[in-house]
Amino acid sequence: MLRLFLLCAPFLLLGGFIVFAQRPESPAQLNQSIRPIDAPAIGQTLRANRIREGTAFKDMHVFFRSTGDQTVLWTVEDNRRFECLKNLALDRILTAWEEKPEREYWKIEGEFTEFRGKNFVLIRNGIIAQPPATQPPATFQGF
Repeated sequence: MLRLFLLCAPFLLLGGFIVFAQRPESPAQLNQSIRPIDAPAIGQTLRANRIREGTAFKDMHVFFRSTGDQTVLWTVEDNRRFECLKNLALDRILTAWEEKPEREYWKIEGEFTEFRGKNFVLIRNGIIAQPPATQPPATFQGF
């Protein structure tokens, strides 16, 4: 048994040496033109686009679009999109809008909420408004 071990030991050592000798000396280098975004930069970008929870607004000029069970509003001034939270004020606005679709523009008041990095709008009150002097961009017309 000892003879068999002594006979096989040099071959095992040589085989291990060959396996380790074929390994590359350094790991493959990452492409230097691709740089991962670090966590603080991502957080700063998200915070820059979000509105703080509980921020109130008044006389925001908007128009609504409804798809199925979801209602979205677009601000006329800066063309920002927000999903609306369901409540009685939104129900009354949608009922009036469905009765007369020409009532497209509204001035609303309420507050912003946040959920998982996204803003939503809770409408407290809304009144029919005159169309703005300039129309919203065509990309938002067919929502």
